[in-house]
Amino acid sequence: MKTRVCIPIKFQPQGGGFYFLDAFVSYLHGIGWEVSRDIDSAYEVLFTNHWMTPYADILRGVRRNPRALIVQRIDGAAQNYGRDAEADERQAKVNKIADLTIFQSNYARYSTREKYPVIKRDGPIIFNPVDLDVFNPNGERKKYPRKAQVACVTWSTNAFKGLAQIYAVAKQHPDIDFVLCGSFEDAPDLANIYKLGLLTRKDLAIALRSCQVLLTFSKNEACPNHVLEALACGLPVLYEDSGAMREVVGDCGLPTTVELFEEQLGSVLSRLGDLSKAARQRAQDLFDPRRNFKQYVEAIQGQLERRAAVPLAIRSAVAWTYPLLQRAGLR
Repeated sequence: MKTRVCIPIKFQPQGGGFYFLDAFVSYLHGIGWEVSRDIDSAYEVLFTNHWMTPYADILRGVRRNPRALIVQRIDGAAQNYGRDAEADERQAKVNKIADLTIFQSNYARYSTREKYPVIKRDGPIIFNPVDLDVFNPNGERKKYPRKAQVACVTWSTNAFKGLAQIYAVAKQHPDIDFVLCGSFEDAPDLANIYKLGLLTRKDLAIALRSCQVLLTFSKNEACPNHVLEALACGLPVLYEDSGAMREVVGDCGLPTTVELFEEQLGSVLSRLGDLSKAARQRAQDLFDPRRNFKQYVEAIQGQLERRAAVPLAIRSAVAWTYPLLQRAGLR
C-alpha cells in the first residue's frame, strides 16, 4: 500500500517555507507516495511546518487517523524572528504530541531548545534543499552598468531582515549596483538600486546569475533559502554573522557589517572564480533535494516502522484524552 501523507498547508507563491513544501510534495509524488492537503482525509503521516497548522486541527486529524505519525518540521523560535510569542506557544503544543521533530540546522535546534526553550522533543537535523536545476551558474543573465553587482533577496519586511543596512551600504557605494529581489518597497530612489519586486523562481535565478555576490544582513535565520539559491548559482555570500549563516555558507563567503562591506567585498571579488566554484559545489554537496528529501523520507519511514509496534488502542486513547491531560497539568 502507498504511504499517504497529509500536509494541511495552503501553498503561497512566495517565501522559502512554501517553496520547500511545494518541492517536498513533488518529491513524494515522484517516489509514489500520495499527498493530501485535507486534514480530514485518510493518511499514515501528518506533516506540519513549525506553527502553521493549528493544534485543534492536528488533534482532529489524529482522531480520524489514530495511527497517524505526526511530523513537525522546525524553522525556529518565532520570538527569535521578532514575532509574537503566541506562535511559539502554538508550535510548543504541537511538539508535545509530535512523533518526529526535524530541525533545519544546528542553529534551528539551538534556538528552539536552548535560546528559547520552545521545542521539547529532539530529532534529526536536515538542511533545506535548493533546486539545483533552476538555480545554477549557467543561463540567461542581465547586464548592469557599474563595476560590480550585489544581489539582495527578501520576501519579508520584518526588521530582522536588515533592509536598513542594505540601503545604507547602497548609499555609501554609488559605484556598485544593488539588485533587489522581493519586498523592498521602501528602498531609496538611488541610481544604483534596481528594484525587481517579487519574482518567479526562474527570474530570481536570472537575477542572481547577473550578480557577483549575495549580500544579506538578515538575523537569526535557521537555514535561509535565498542563501542556498545564491550558492547554487555560484555566488559567494556576504552576511550578518548571525543565526545559521556561518553553518550554511561555510568558506563560500565572509561575515560583514555596514562598515566592513567595502573591505569584505574586495576580498571576495579578488577570489571570485574560486569562491564561485566552491559555492556551487557546496550547494551540490549539502543542499541537493534528492539527498535531503531522501533523509526526510528515511526518518519518516523509520518512525513508521517503530509506530507499527505500538498498539492501536494506546494511540487512539492518547488522541482522545490528551487535551484533558494537558488541562489537568499532567503533560
